[in-house]
Amino acid sequence: MQINPKILCALGGVALLSACSSVDNSGTAVPYGGNPFTYSSSVSSALSSEEPTTDFGKALKAEYLAYAQREADEWYDFFDADFFAKKAGRVSGDTIVLPEDPANWRFSDEEIAQKRAVRDELLALLDDGKREAMPATAAIAQSRYDCWVEESEEGWQTELISQCWKDFEAAMSELRAEKPAVVVAPVAAAEPRLFTIFFDFDSVAITPVSERVLDAAAEQWASSMGDITVVGHADAAGPAAYNLRLSERRAAAALGELTGRGVKGDMVSQDAVGEGDLLIPTPDGVREPRNRRVTISVD
Repeated sequence: MQINPKILCALGGVALLSACSSVDNSGTAVPYGGNPFTYSSSVSSALSSEEPTTDFGKALKAEYLAYAQREADEWYDFFDADFFAKKAGRVSGDTIVLPEDPANWRFSDEEIAQKRAVRDELLALLDDGKREAMPATAAIAQSRYDCWVEESEEGWQTELISQCWKDFEAAMSELRAEKPAVVVAPVAAAEPRLFTIFFDFDSVAITPVSERVLDAAAEQWASSMGDITVVGHADAAGPAAYNLRLSERRAAAALGELTGRGVKGDMVSQDAVGEGDLLIPTPDGVREPRNRRVTISVD
């Protein structure tokens, strides 16, 4: 992963290695979800947070910032970009931030067991002194593991899932002091590509960030000429009937933007579910920005 030179400069020079005195596993998807509207501020907060005191911490922070930047700039996934920018911000001082627990992501029990076994081996090596002995390699192993988990959950970027796994295995081979072997990455079956745009509270206005996502969705359709499904959503604030109408208006707004970008209307199916399919489960009446969305699935 390549990071903007400005970010590398902000991370500063290399300090002497020092002992870690605390362990923080708060960087998980459930309590610390990303917010597409706060990505830029999360990057700024990460860059201004306390400098890590270990070589491993410095390397890991740079890896997470690079991954967040790539999620935003290449794939327009500002939800996960913000999540990993926040995780980079928690890599500060002598705090250890752990790799993602797959139980906090949307996997089947079988997938959780598979990924936990991989995570357990990684943690065993890290706790056996590899953070201190091989900080750069250990940081690559952790960041590529998190990449593999996050991309596997999404399930459509099969080449990226494979690359994250290969990079992870190569780093793990170094940590095990083994010669890297040719591996076949476990990849998900090809799925329709999913794009998501988000809305302000009680709004159907298309934001500048959403404009970029819609551009990418239209480009994907132009390359595949597949069918498109547009589904509007709302959060749980307000009456259910009103939220259903609001989600219908959001879906219509997204459809209008897509057809304006050349997508053929007869190849698009439109639906709206109101507050019936919350991305982030909340009690009734709660405002949650990640639930105010339209999903665009491109075959």
